[in-house]
Amino acid sequence: MTTTAYPAIGLPGGMEWFWIFLIFLILFGAAALPKLFRSLGKSVREFKKAQEGLYDEIDKADRNDRAHDENAAGKASVEDRKPSGPGPSSSTNA
Repeated sequence: MTTTAYPAIGLPGGMEWFWIFLIFLILFGAAALPKLFRSLGKSVREFKKAQEGLYDEIDKADRNDRAHDENAAGKASVEDRKPSGPGPSSSTNA
């Protein structure tokens, strides 16, 4: 079995960006480019806003879990300190 090595695809360089822009200019026209890039910018902003909202929800859930765990640990430590046998009055009578 033979494997084919593919070269890594990186970001376009200066000349590649020029050709990409020129192709966009030819396809969409000069009047449509500002609208196209404006809508692209709005899409990116909406994506980032949704991403931040998701991170906030995850952080909130994590804080609630930690608070719940701390409360459960606090109750367990209080119960661990309670005497398990009979009260102090019966132990002094012996």
